[in-house]
Amino acid sequence: MTTELAIARRAFRQLRVGAVVCAVAFGLTVASSATTYASSFPTPASRQQLAASVGGDVGFAVLFGPVDRIDTVGGYAAYKSFVFLTSIGAVWAALAATRVLRGEEDAGRWQLVLAGRTRAARATVATTAALGLAVAIVFAGTAVLTALAGRDPKVGLGVGGSLLYAASLAVAPAVFGAVGAVTSQLGRSRRVASALALGVVGASFVVRMVADAGPSTRWLLWATPFGWTERIRPFTEDDPRPLVVAALAVAALVAAAAVLAGRRDVGDGTFSSADAAPPRTAGLGSPFGLAVRLERASILGWFAGVAATGLILGSLSEITTHPAPASMSGMLDRFALQGAFLDQFLGISFLFLASLAALLAASQVGAAGEEEESGRLVHALGGTTGRTAWFAGRLALAAVAVVAASVLGGGATWVGARARGVPVGAGELLGAGLNVAPSALVALGVGALSLALAPAVAGRVVYALVAWSLIADVVGALVSGTGWLAQLSLFHHMALAPAQGVDPVTLVATLAVAGGLAAVATAAFARRDLDAG
Repeated sequence: MTTELAIARRAFRQLRVGAVVCAVAFGLTVASSATTYASSFPTPASRQQLAASVGGDVGFAVLFGPVDRIDTVGGYAAYKSFVFLTSIGAVWAALAATRVLRGEEDAGRWQLVLAGRTRAARATVATTAALGLAVAIVFAGTAVLTALAGRDPKVGLGVGGSLLYAASLAVAPAVFGAVGAVTSQLGRSRRVASALALGVVGASFVVRMVADAGPSTRWLLWATPFGWTERIRPFTEDDPRPLVVAALAVAALVAAAAVLAGRRDVGDGTFSSADAAPPRTAGLGSPFGLAVRLERASILGWFAGVAATGLILGSLSEITTHPAPASMSGMLDRFALQGAFLDQFLGISFLFLASLAALLAASQVGAAGEEEESGRLVHALGGTTGRTAWFAGRLALAAVAVVAASVLGGGATWVGARARGVPVGAGELLGAGLNVAPSALVALGVGALSLALAPAVAGRVVYALVAWSLIADVVGALVSGTGWLAQLSLFHHMALAPAQGVDPVTLVATLAVAGGLAAVATAAFARRDLDAG
């Protein structure tokens, strides 16, 4: 047995349970959707009526993908499962990749692997091959269960269509697993690698949503793996061309991961400093300075992501220079947006920027929790640094980063819009960017309280809160009868400037909540025992 084969087998043993779970879940979801549709809408007339009731609805298209092919069993099954399954597959694969690559390195086992008869590049390729086999299991399970359900005469899904559909669902985990392999080479911990990979997933999903907002943005489907899955249109158009694009993307990303792995030191990251360097004492004189020194690379990475998102959203605002389609106007009206089409589009854009600012806060909470879980915090507090000073310094850094990212997002949106000739003021968008900071600071406050009570899960608590808040806010606005969901969102009381007026009282109250949570968290942290790791 070669060394690389042994590496691949070990990585696959770590991935196989998750792969089987995804395969069964994907296949059963598709099968149940197809059989339920066949029994609930048995006649062509009933299916046409369903299609007419939601067909052309931009709100549904933005949330769930196009709804113009749901008058057939296959078209409905593909539409029904598209967002749910591709999102789960993307997140699972991205986290799985960082687990078997950067996670092994963080645990010290990767160093032992490379002490044998292999090199970092070859070991990385072997590990990604194991991830590819795990994705193949997802493909096979989905294809088999879909084909079995299709044997029912009422369902009527052929084997060829089932295979193409399973391949379309495998696109997201394959591509984002390769993305996770690349991000595993960039930062110095699995946490950073996972945050970068999930940031790419989130940005890709936002691009897909914008692409489905109208005919003028449909070309953006070629810019995101979620769009490649959508363009395949299994059971209806059966276009295999996006599979070629996905295969090329996976090959390029795996090659990049291998090259980066071979060019860096084990335990370091591509964007980290070299082992030999002149002494640098900057930031070592205070808890806040130390936090800045430790987290500056991660924060700068988030700044880059926020700026890129702002540039993209600002550039896409060019669609507002044309009259808004009636369906899109109806969708925007559901968010209670006011003013011109441009203001409404920018209001929705800043909702996504608010979620990014809140995710930045989540990443900083996770970093602080990692300091304690790893045992490094015990050593840091063994000197003259007080617990309250350390905790306050981490919160202060996160708060400054959130505010700076919010303003940066507003400025980048203005740059993107002006580059496309869209008439919008810099002050207006900088103010709209600053307006998203209070909600993100509330997320930071929740994370601080979680950090004070349960540091091991603090980061995940905030990530879950932000994800839920964005989903609840969008679904509550677009889906009839679910308006109550929006009230449970972190962003419910945030004005979607510039399409909604900013209420100073609401801003002050939101900041007061954030400050109160931080104060309670600081007091709670000072009273509990530390985890020595």
